[in-house]
Amino acid sequence: MASGYAILSIWLIGMFGIIGTLIALLVNFMKQDSWSYDERFIWFRKIRE
Repeated sequence: MASGYAILSIWLIGMFGIIGTLIALLVNFMKQDSWSYDERFIWFRKIRE
């Protein structure tokens, strides 16, 4: 039974590690995303404010 708990805890730590890494990468992407980047590379035009 103790080995089952150990395996479960290792799986949970790994799963939360992967999810945490993905969330950190998403936050980093959202911080670097900007309006001017969208104008240059997505819309290919300049929008007046």
